[in-house]
Amino acid sequence: MSGTPALRTNPDGFRRDVRPPRTPPIPGTCDCHMHIVGPYATYPLRETRTFTPPESTLDDYLATARTVGIDRMVIVQPSFFGKDNACTLDSVARMEGRARAVVVVDPDTADDELQAMHDRGARGVRLQMVATGGLSLDAIERVAARIQPLGWHVQLYLDARRLPDLAERLRRLPVDVVFDHMAHVEPDSGVDEEGFRILLDLLAGGRAWVKLSNALFPPSAERARRLIAANPERALWGSDWPHVAYGEAPPDDGALLDALADWTGDEATRRRVLVDNPTALYFRT
Repeated sequence: MSGTPALRTNPDGFRRDVRPPRTPPIPGTCDCHMHIVGPYATYPLRETRTFTPPESTLDDYLATARTVGIDRMVIVQPSFFGKDNACTLDSVARMEGRARAVVVVDPDTADDELQAMHDRGARGVRLQMVATGGLSLDAIERVAARIQPLGWHVQLYLDARRLPDLAERLRRLPVDVVFDHMAHVEPDSGVDEEGFRILLDLLAGGRAWVKLSNALFPPSAERARRLIAANPERALWGSDWPHVAYGEAPPDDGALLDALADWTGDEATRRRVLVDNPTALYFRT
């Protein structure tokens, strides 16, 4: 596995022809992984970044959300804004309680700044080693110690094949761990490898969560089903809108919700993933 996968930019932006899912919407559905990108006149991109995505504003996202039946959302700070969380937190504020944020902060961020972000809806910090502008996993212990009093979690963007070297560090953290994109970055990352077995064990132990989303490569139904089976109370769903890292046509968000219905297999589990679990992790305070 290479150290950093190549990110493929979708030049055309999000899909505007999304369809409603075939599965009936569930009130309170939460998209636990999406991004707001711009407008750039208000929120300029950092100069050092891996790629430049098309603008995809909150109003654009809400049009998609209305079509597919999303009521709540978790806005994740994208790498191309670095540690400037203004676009993410301003978007949360506009949602008037229906959104939360995962931010990127320096480990030395002052306590009053962290509290101010908490008051504006931040509930986690994202760390990764995939795209320029993110916060490195080298900072994970320091970040965890800083955010533990706030009840936040760390969110990791990595491939499960890194877990044999990281698992003991993660188990010692004083906060929960959330894995992006089914811990699946490289296209050949499999479900019979040691790292994936460690991921299942972390989920079963109740300290880790996983987002059933994957922006870089086609989602794996087998991978998703195994993750849900490991602990359905720790599975979350995310669209990854506006799908900026696709090198081809982005997916239809309605079809993504239909895929989740196939993965969960029954209405009670789908409701847990879309409504109950996000409430427990993001909206309990």
